[in-house]
Amino acid sequence: MAIFSEPNHTSDGVSQRVNSPRFSGPMTRRAHSFKRGGGGEVELQISSPRSEEASEGVPAKHSHHHVTQRVHVKGLLLKKPLASIVEDLGLRERKKIGHWMFLVFCGVCFFMGVLKICATGWLRSAVERTQSNKELSDSIASLNLMDQRSLGYAYREGASDVERTLKTVATGVDGSHAAKTEDSVVWSKPNSDNFTQCIDLPSNHKKLDAKTNGYILVNANGGLNQMRFGICDMVAVAKIMKATLVLPSLDHSSYWADDSGFKDLFDWKHFIDMLKDDVHIVEKLPPAYAGIEPFSKTPISWSKVTYYKTEVLPLLNQHKVIYFTHTDSRLANNGIPSSIQKLRCRVNYRALKYSAPIEEFGNTLVSRMQQNGNPYLALHLRQLMISTHKKIFVFQSRSLNKYYASNLTLSPLCHRYEKDMLAFTGCSHNLTAEEDEELRQMRYEVSHWKEKEINGTERRLLGGCPLTPRETSLLLRALGFPSHTRIYLVAGEAYGKGSMKYLEDDFPNIFSHSSLSSEEELSPFKNHQNMLAGIDYVVALKSDVFLYTYDGNMAKAVQGHRRFENFQKTINPDKMNFVKLVDQLDEGKISWKKFSSKVKKLHGDRIGAPYPREPGEFPKLEESFYANPLPGCICETR
Repeated sequence: MAIFSEPNHTSDGVSQRVNSPRFSGPMTRRAHSFKRGGGGEVELQISSPRSEEASEGVPAKHSHHHVTQRVHVKGLLLKKPLASIVEDLGLRERKKIGHWMFLVFCGVCFFMGVLKICATGWLRSAVERTQSNKELSDSIASLNLMDQRSLGYAYREGASDVERTLKTVATGVDGSHAAKTEDSVVWSKPNSDNFTQCIDLPSNHKKLDAKTNGYILVNANGGLNQMRFGICDMVAVAKIMKATLVLPSLDHSSYWADDSGFKDLFDWKHFIDMLKDDVHIVEKLPPAYAGIEPFSKTPISWSKVTYYKTEVLPLLNQHKVIYFTHTDSRLANNGIPSSIQKLRCRVNYRALKYSAPIEEFGNTLVSRMQQNGNPYLALHLRQLMISTHKKIFVFQSRSLNKYYASNLTLSPLCHRYEKDMLAFTGCSHNLTAEEDEELRQMRYEVSHWKEKEINGTERRLLGGCPLTPRETSLLLRALGFPSHTRIYLVAGEAYGKGSMKYLEDDFPNIFSHSSLSSEEELSPFKNHQNMLAGIDYVVALKSDVFLYTYDGNMAKAVQGHRRFENFQKTINPDKMNFVKLVDQLDEGKISWKKFSSKVKKLHGDRIGAPYPREPGEFPKLEESFYANPLPGCICETR
């Protein structure tokens, strides 16, 4: 069979394919290797750049069998140069080779194009990253240089810790500038769209009667927040009995040995003015009553309105001046008329404003914690501090509900004492054997304390112990708080050698009123622990998140106030279930991923969202009105 067809045989597919648009014109360099000669036959351009040497026209070859031809071609391909091979091939074989070479060339071009695009994109990305990193490095270097020039004292050898802390707060380098955006989930507040404050006096409120049934003197006992609750209750009691309240005196001897008075802690003129439509309040007894011996009375705890109307009011009418020796927990949480509940909240959240020095300095610390828009977390840790010179024993007797102090000397290092200190709860988890024994001896040295031997392990598993600094660190990490979180300690150092190390290692940006302030700034508050507690209250109230590790009076006061102020996020740890998860983690029974997942699920509904105050079988088992003023002072709008 002939390989070449005659040029006038248009029915032959070869001629049609040669005239195809794919081969018309200079498509590619390889396309020029084949072109039609003047006689109509296809000629090979031996002078093509791909030829090894020039040759003459290629004569036609014939073959009687395809197999013989293929073998002959294969031999040529293996043994002869390209020009000789082409001469020996037929037209159809030459066209097939041309097609394959064209396809290979197109494939190579396509591959090189893709490679170029990828290489260009990668190179551009690499250049951009390099430029970005260089700009970031230059920015950081510039910031550090500016920082060292403007606040060089922090780099001086021997600079104090307070100076270093003030430097980091002033520059904002200590925290992440975009923390609130990057970690928005942990800082987000609970939904409270359908709830609002509802403590205003009604429009039909009757004008306060000028007549009074007598005067009430009170001595607010306990720490700052317990006194705060007691003052709110005494205003309500004065309203119930239509009496006049004399500006409360504060406890100076049995608890803090702090000589701060009501006027030192609170804006007393604002207090009187805010409540002028509710109850009569005077700065001191009128001269006509100054010579009367007050009748002393200790009201029964958790009393209802009927108790004061039927048992205490007759005594007031008889003696005209009555002195309440105690103010803490003298009014029930529930079963109180709505008007009285709202009055308690007006006292707590509007009338009891801290004095100007406390409010101003507290707001200054808030600004330092919020430097460059950083969010911060206020952490209330359980404490027990023992001075190296004199032991400090402070506790509460449950049976007598009184405070006692043995060898009471408060050092400037002591920041906060709440009920049921570690020594008297038996909570010694993570303490050394020596520290545990020291706390046990403290219990035995105080005759008024009935519980001497306490199973601290059992109490911890029942949720009766405050979280340790290590447990607190695990809780924060499991909930998703990043290591750069700025934390304000609403307390001082925790008892136990090295106990704070776990927390400080995981969260190095920990501050307190001491570390954020200079000695000069703190000097007006020195030896006034209640004033320092008021400063901490302001900072905790305005924090983005408040977390308390035990349910003391500070925790109750702050969380209740944050609920009232539009339900700011407040984390209430489920101590009983959480410590069990901690033990499982320590024993290797669960992974960190599973631990974190369980902790998040456990606290999903414990972030300060609205819910009705929980009643109890006994008043002491009820949820505190001041920890959750719903219902009473917060109303649902729908």
